Amino acid sequence: MKPIKDTTDESTREAGEDKSKKRRNPFNTQRLKEEKERRQKKRARLIVRNISYKSTDASLREYFSKWGTLEDVNILKRGDGKLVGCAFVQYETINQATKAILKTNGKDLQGRKIFVDWALGKNEYSAKNPKDEEPEEKKPKVEIKDESGEEPMVETNEHAASKDGSEDVEEASDSASNEGEEDSEGSDGDDDEDDSDDDKDQKEDKDKLGIENIKKEKVISNDVQEGCTVFIKNVPFDADDADLRKVCRKFGLVNYAIINREAVSGHSRGTAFVKFKAKESADLCLQAGTEFTLMDEVLDPHPALSRDELKSKQSRESKDDDTGKDSRNLYLAREGLIMSGSKAADGVTASDMTKRHELEQMKTQVLKNLNRFVSRNRLSIHNLPYNYDDEKLKQMAQTYTGFRPHECRVMREHKITPEHPHGKSKGFGFISFETHQRALAALRKLNNNPNIFGAQHRPIVAFSIEDRAVHKIKEKRDERSKQNNPTYQTKLQQKKERRQQQRNGQQTKEKPPQSDNKTKLQKHIKKLEATRAARTEGKEKEEQQLTDDQDFVGAAAKPGTALRMRSKKKIMEQAQEHMKRVKTEKRKTKNKKIRETHLAERRADNRPKQGRKKEIDDLKPLIDKYKKMITGNQDGGGVKGILGGKIKKPKRTKWYAE
Repeated sequence: MKPIKDTTDESTREAGEDKSKKRRNPFNTQRLKEEKERRQKKRARLIVRNISYKSTDASLREYFSKWGTLEDVNILKRGDGKLVGCAFVQYETINQATKAILKTNGKDLQGRKIFVDWALGKNEYSAKNPKDEEPEEKKPKVEIKDESGEEPMVETNEHAASKDGSEDVEEASDSASNEGEEDSEGSDGDDDEDDSDDDKDQKEDKDKLGIENIKKEKVISNDVQEGCTVFIKNVPFDADDADLRKVCRKFGLVNYAIINREAVSGHSRGTAFVKFKAKESADLCLQAGTEFTLMDEVLDPHPALSRDELKSKQSRESKDDDTGKDSRNLYLAREGLIMSGSKAADGVTASDMTKRHELEQMKTQVLKNLNRFVSRNRLSIHNLPYNYDDEKLKQMAQTYTGFRPHECRVMREHKITPEHPHGKSKGFGFISFETHQRALAALRKLNNNPNIFGAQHRPIVAFSIEDRAVHKIKEKRDERSKQNNPTYQTKLQQKKERRQQQRNGQQTKEKPPQSDNKTKLQKHIKKLEATRAARTEGKEKEEQQLTDDQDFVGAAAKPGTALRMRSKKKIMEQAQEHMKRVKTEKRKTKNKKIRETHLAERRADNRPKQGRKKEIDDLKPLIDKYKKMITGNQDGGGVKGILGGKIKKPKRTKWYAE
């Protein structure tokens, strides 16, 4: 009889053989190699958040291609085609990606501040940002309508919670950044099949429920209208949200208690918002007196205002309060101010900076007098060369600013000398323009400009400080001169008549157009159009000149700011910092010159040796020639005075006797 075979051993053996076959698959090596290369490439992948909704693949590719070669740009989108607000950028190497992060993180792109960081894997992202499960009460309710037309059913589902905008971004970023990782994780064929089956089941469930087509309704908060929110002042700076919540609980149930903090530093502002669940508890909090304390400080509760009410209140306060008006134009005193360490201070000599500091100190002392104010149309210019007169100053201002100045005056001494018949120049002057915009543009073009007098001797330009009493005297003098002018009187009379006619409702009689001569009318119309176009171009140029900022200009003052001039101590500290900077620059230039001289010497030493030139004696052939003549050369050698090959003897004088 044949022995019975053990079926269990055979089945286990076959399963073990199958497993060994799977492990020893030779084709897995190539696949693993490709996966490794793909993972290496994924390391140079960046995520860009807070991008504009107007951005496209082409615009992002153009912006990020400045810092390396791009392999892929992927803007994430929702199911309905709308942008999520983030994108993935794939670089060729990690060095290019790091450079892109340094250059672009926190910068503006298409009007929005973008945030660039490394794209993390799904497991890393979930480990860093764990999602706490929300209670069922807070989960949004989803209405589901059946095709049969039955009443909508209300459900709380995890899929509905995932429809929030922030979670869309996270899910989209996870899925897009981890395409490679999901492939690498699912190395076994069985696992891949299981995942695909699960995905199909989820899709089928979503299709049945129809959740993708449901949009979450916006929740509009009416805290202020309900009267449940209280604004609290005089909150201690050391207090936390939990401490404030404990104090407010005695009035009733509290939804939240938030202390207002600074955006950058995170320090408390001394105010807070508290929302109660019932209006009665908020009223009790508002009626609380000195008993409402926190850390031995009496809190000051007020009913919270909406944004519209707050804006209207601020506008009313600004109208009632006249303290905000700056009648002395003190904000213009800081226009063109140069601080040490800024771009404008590059290349400024120590002598020029000391002059600037002295003028700034004088300015603070002069403006202490309340009768002094800063002129809007007049500029003072210091550091002028001594050979400059009024005409030269006018030409310089016109060439460098493009505007014709209303007044140009170089201040001179009263003492007249043969060298200076008009008086010696004091080294400063004044320029005035018709409008404030032109004066501001001129200051920003002339101040600290190294191209006018040279880099070592730059002009110091600022708005001049005027005395109100002197200004009134000038105005009275101008009025007096106008009153004495007969043409001005006639013009004034015509203006009064026109105003009177306008008040009475009468229209001023205008000259009728000459209809008989059409060519003249066309010329006149063209002339008017040309003048209007020139005016508009001039205004555009002025605006452009104001917006164009140069590096040498200095600080730009903003209207409405209080006068905050630097103290003497701060000016001295700035001067010391600038002197250190100037010394380091001088040292660098000196070392550079020394290096250049050393290099020149080395190059001179390394030159190849040139052979000595042979000295040529120009007189030697001539001497040889005459020697032959003297020794009695019969042929003559082609010398003049030889006849028949013989040398002609010189004639003897009469007194010579043989």
